[in-house]
Amino acid sequence: MKVSDIMNRNVITCYPHEKLPVIMNKFELFHITGMPVVEKGLLVGIISATDVLKVARSGGIEDVAVEDVMTREVASVQKTDSAVSAAKIMVEKGINRLPVVENRRVIGIVTRDDIIKAVAICE
Repeated sequence: MKVSDIMNRNVITCYPHEKLPVIMNKFELFHITGMPVVEKGLLVGIISATDVLKVARSGGIEDVAVEDVMTREVASVQKTDSAVSAAKIMVEKGINRLPVVENRRVIGIVTRDDIIKAVAICE
């Protein structure tokens, strides 16, 4: 099974300059816990609810931008990679989502839930 078989093509993204309260609203509105950060269409980072919570615990988040807390070195996969290799990356890095990229452009996202659902369907 390939990543393209299980990835979500409707990816919610954000921009480096967006403020964290906007990101929290996106998390709630779209029922997600993380998203790729793009600039000029290219993947430049990823932000998760955990990143936002760390900042929230230490003080106000009103003026904090995504670029101040995002992870810049993003693990990603290509649509032709196997779902097993995506799962291994998630386990090794302790992450819950991987952007699917083509020429640094986000074309999808695969999450642990996507992999679990795929395994459940195969049984």
